[in-house]
Amino acid sequence: MKKIFLFVALAAFVSSFAIAQELDVAQIAKMRQVKADSMSMMLGKVYGTQAAMSHPTTEARHIYLNAFNEALNLDQQDEPYRDGVSLAEQFYRNAENVNKQLGINMSRKVFTQTFLAKYNDTTAIKNMNEEMRSINMEAKRLTEEVRALKKDSVAALAQASLISAKSDSLSMNMARFFGSQAQYMSKQKKFNEQQVARFLEGFNSTISIDESNKALIDGRLLASDFAGFDRNIKKQMSLNLNKDAFVTAVTQTLNDPTVPTEADFKAIDTKTQAYVKETQAFAKENSPEALTQKGMGKKYIENQMEKDPKFIQSPSGLVYKILAPGNGKKFNETDKIKVMYKGTHVDGSTFDESKEPISFAPNQVVPGFKEALLMMSPGAKMIAILPYKLAYGERGAGQSIKPFETLVFEIETLGIDDSAPAAKPAQAATKAAAKAPAAKEAKPATTSSPKATKKATTKKATGKKASKKRK
Repeated sequence: MKKIFLFVALAAFVSSFAIAQELDVAQIAKMRQVKADSMSMMLGKVYGTQAAMSHPTTEARHIYLNAFNEALNLDQQDEPYRDGVSLAEQFYRNAENVNKQLGINMSRKVFTQTFLAKYNDTTAIKNMNEEMRSINMEAKRLTEEVRALKKDSVAALAQASLISAKSDSLSMNMARFFGSQAQYMSKQKKFNEQQVARFLEGFNSTISIDESNKALIDGRLLASDFAGFDRNIKKQMSLNLNKDAFVTAVTQTLNDPTVPTEADFKAIDTKTQAYVKETQAFAKENSPEALTQKGMGKKYIENQMEKDPKFIQSPSGLVYKILAPGNGKKFNETDKIKVMYKGTHVDGSTFDESKEPISFAPNQVVPGFKEALLMMSPGAKMIAILPYKLAYGERGAGQSIKPFETLVFEIETLGIDDSAPAAKPAQAATKAAAKAPAAKEAKPATTSSPKATKKATTKKATGKKASKKRK
């Protein structure tokens, strides 16, 4: 017997977002574009402010903007060249992280020499996973050795040459990692001799940038960041960032001679995070999939109520029909009730069904099921139609229940189970999950819990940490 979807929701489901009125497809499309444009401008302002703080002089900002625009407008058809540029940029990112974590500088010269040797090595990598595992283990070992050397400041000073050697070893290790990946990628993409030459040209043009010219490096990295932002937002929200709006915001911010303060940046970043979260909620609520499910649910409820006047709609939106009234007093939230039920989609297909009585309390189930149980007494039978907000909301549950899906339950209450006291909601949910593997797929149908609400901060939406300045 499956005992899935009923135990997984704790407390009442309160939707974190709603639209005051129904919107047609054209209105929604227009609002999605407006929000994408506004978010692009705000993200550009965040990263422009970050750049203005890191590069306060007019000359540095000019270099930054030129590098940013040049990198942003690379020929999108020249994939090998862009791949080479991107790989070199990864060196700068990783070198910056190593410097922050270990306080040492990676050797660009050692990295470049080792990378080119690895990339041009004609020996085939027998097992890519094993190669990566070996490289990562070596990196971990070297990192721990450097930390051990630097732990004692006196010893670190005395062994500066050894630390420098470890730095070179880390640079070589990183180069082996990227060289192996680049070699594998080139073979997968079937680069010909000319394309390999373009890849190396892109790599060399970027890796050879004067390391002291941070404005040039950071400008190029922001262009790469934007491409990542766009991919992540497209994946999470099905929205396309407006490149022109982003560029305009970055440019306007950097052309302002004022040097922003930390407080300025925090205010802009906080406002942007809130807007990204709002946009993510709107995008999900009005995605094609969501609109389809909501439309199907609405139509199903309208048809059922039109065909059968015995269906009643409660103030919460629950639609139900009493098949048998039952006897005695109605159940309360903590009664452990013996129930038989069948859950179906609006197309009539079954997603869950009890084959024998199952016991649980109303406060252990999704809100619509809970509301139905509290209207019932021993021996009662009911058909309950749960709109998505009273079921599993915008999240859905496992593979069987889609986000924004309306569900139908046939419920029969057999009475109170006196064999054991009603468990606390959290305990019951845990026990149910342990007994029924399918229950692990389902998630609490509530957005009132921090764990149930996906955080839509700038970092989450873009895949980058906006509030962290590059030095």
